[in-house]
Amino acid sequence: MYTLLNNSEASKFDLYLPGHLVASLHYTITPGEIMFVYCEAIEPLDSDRHCRELLRLALEDSLNRRIPITISCPIARKHIDSDPVIGAQMQALPKSVGRKHERTLD
Repeated sequence: MYTLLNNSEASKFDLYLPGHLVASLHYTITPGEIMFVYCEAIEPLDSDRHCRELLRLALEDSLNRRIPITISCPIARKHIDSDPVIGAQMQALPKSVGRKHERTLD
Protein backbone atom coordinates (compact mmCIF):
# COMPACT_ATOMS: atom_id res chain seq x y z
CA MET A 1 0.00 0.00 0.00
CA TYR A 2 1.29 3.42 -0.98
CA THR A 3 1.68 6.32 1.45
CA LEU A 4 2.05 9.91 0.27
CA LEU A 5 3.87 12.40 2.47
CA ASN A 6 4.01 16.09 1.68
CA ASN A 7 7.59 17.05 2.49
CA SER A 8 6.85 20.79 2.44
CA GLU A 9 10.28 21.68 3.80
CA ALA A 10 11.86 20.16 0.68
CA SER A 11 8.94 21.20 -1.60
CA LYS A 12 8.13 17.69 -2.76
CA PHE A 13 5.65 14.89 -2.38
CA ASP A 14 7.30 11.60 -1.37
CA LEU A 15 5.67 8.28 -2.17
CA TYR A 16 6.46 5.31 0.04
CA LEU A 17 5.82 1.61 -0.02
CA PRO A 18 6.21 0.05 3.42
CA GLY A 19 9.74 0.73 4.51
CA HIS A 20 11.15 2.70 1.59
CA LEU A 21 10.82 5.73 -0.65
CA VAL A 22 9.87 4.83 -4.24
CA ALA A 23 9.20 8.19 -5.98
CA SER A 24 9.15 11.96 -5.47
CA LEU A 25 7.35 14.85 -7.15
CA HIS A 26 9.05 18.21 -6.70
CA TYR A 27 6.87 21.29 -6.72
CA THR A 28 6.80 25.01 -6.20
CA ILE A 29 3.87 26.51 -4.39
CA THR A 30 2.56 30.04 -4.05
CA PRO A 31 -0.75 31.26 -2.66
CA GLY A 32 -2.02 31.28 -6.25
CA GLU A 33 -0.87 27.91 -7.62
CA ILE A 34 1.10 24.72 -7.25
CA MET A 35 3.44 23.77 -10.07
CA PHE A 36 4.56 20.17 -10.49
CA VAL A 37 8.17 20.64 -11.60
CA TYR A 38 9.92 17.27 -11.60
CA CYS A 39 8.91 13.66 -10.96
CA GLU A 40 11.57 11.09 -10.15
CA ALA A 41 11.32 7.36 -9.58
CA ILE A 42 13.68 6.27 -6.83
CA GLU A 43 12.85 2.57 -7.13
CA PRO A 44 13.47 1.41 -10.73
CA LEU A 45 11.16 -1.61 -10.52
CA ASP A 46 7.62 -0.53 -11.48
CA SER A 47 8.74 3.09 -11.88
CA ASP A 48 5.80 3.93 -14.18
CA ARG A 49 3.33 2.56 -11.66
CA HIS A 50 4.98 4.51 -8.83
CA CYS A 51 4.91 7.76 -10.81
CA ARG A 52 1.25 7.27 -11.81
CA GLU A 53 0.24 6.67 -8.20
CA LEU A 54 2.35 9.60 -7.00
CA LEU A 55 0.71 11.93 -9.52
CA ARG A 56 -2.78 10.67 -8.70
CA LEU A 57 -2.27 11.22 -4.96
CA ALA A 58 -0.58 14.61 -5.46
CA LEU A 59 -3.52 15.74 -7.61
CA GLU A 60 -5.93 14.65 -4.87
CA ASP A 61 -3.92 16.58 -2.29
CA SER A 62 -3.88 19.70 -4.47
CA LEU A 63 -7.60 19.40 -5.15
CA ASN A 64 -8.26 19.23 -1.41
CA ARG A 65 -6.30 22.49 -1.05
CA ARG A 66 -8.42 24.05 -3.83
CA ILE A 67 -5.32 25.48 -5.47
CA PRO A 68 -4.75 25.83 -9.23
CA ILE A 69 -2.32 23.32 -10.71
CA THR A 70 0.30 23.88 -13.39
CA ILE A 71 2.26 20.97 -14.86
CA SER A 72 5.76 21.64 -16.17
CA CYS A 73 7.14 18.13 -15.61
CA PRO A 74 7.19 16.08 -18.84
CA ILE A 75 6.87 12.80 -16.91
CA ALA A 76 3.75 14.06 -15.12
CA ARG A 77 2.37 15.37 -18.43
CA LYS A 78 2.93 11.93 -20.00
CA HIS A 79 0.91 10.24 -17.27
CA ILE A 80 -1.90 12.80 -17.49
CA ASP A 81 -2.11 12.31 -21.24
CA SER A 82 -1.86 8.50 -21.21
CA ASP A 83 -3.69 7.43 -18.05
CA PRO A 84 -7.49 7.70 -18.27
CA VAL A 85 -7.98 7.90 -14.49
CA ILE A 86 -5.48 10.73 -14.03
CA GLY A 87 -6.72 12.49 -17.17
CA ALA A 88 -10.29 12.35 -15.85
CA GLN A 89 -9.08 13.69 -12.51
CA MET A 90 -7.57 16.71 -14.25
CA GLN A 91 -10.63 17.23 -16.44
CA ALA A 92 -12.87 17.15 -13.36
CA LEU A 93 -11.06 20.06 -11.71
CA PRO A 94 -13.26 23.15 -11.73
CA LYS A 95 -11.70 26.04 -13.63
CA SER A 96 -11.51 28.03 -10.40
CA VAL A 97 -9.57 25.23 -8.68
CA GLY A 98 -7.17 23.87 -11.23
CA ARG A 99 -6.08 24.13 -14.79
CA LYS A 100 -4.59 21.65 -17.14
CA HIS A 101 -1.72 23.03 -19.14
CA GLU A 102 1.92 22.58 -19.68
CA ARG A 103 4.46 25.25 -18.86
CA THR A 104 8.16 24.97 -19.39
CA LEU A 105 10.72 26.50 -17.08
CA ASP A 106 13.28 28.74 -18.75
